[in-house]
Amino acid sequence: MFVYCPKLDKVCGFCAKSTYNTFMDRHEKEEHLLCGLATGYENRVDKLPDCWKNMTNSQKTTLRNQTQKHYEALQLVKP
Repeated sequence: MFVYCPKLDKVCGFCAKSTYNTFMDRHEKEEHLLCGLATGYENRVDKLPDCWKNMTNSQKTTLRNQTQKHYEALQLVKP
């Protein structure tokens, strides 16, 4: 928490570093910045088009739907 967020270009109370990849449901070697406000399947900061607080409701819904389809396709391929 309280990590520099490149989307806001300042320190954010909702931004955190973690090695856990929420999309793939596993830990990785490299750290990612995660957004605590982002809901859905993907909450990595580098995958968000803009800060979650600045996005409109339609942008949030579009992003959720896109990542849900990607996540479901990934689950079908997983052994």
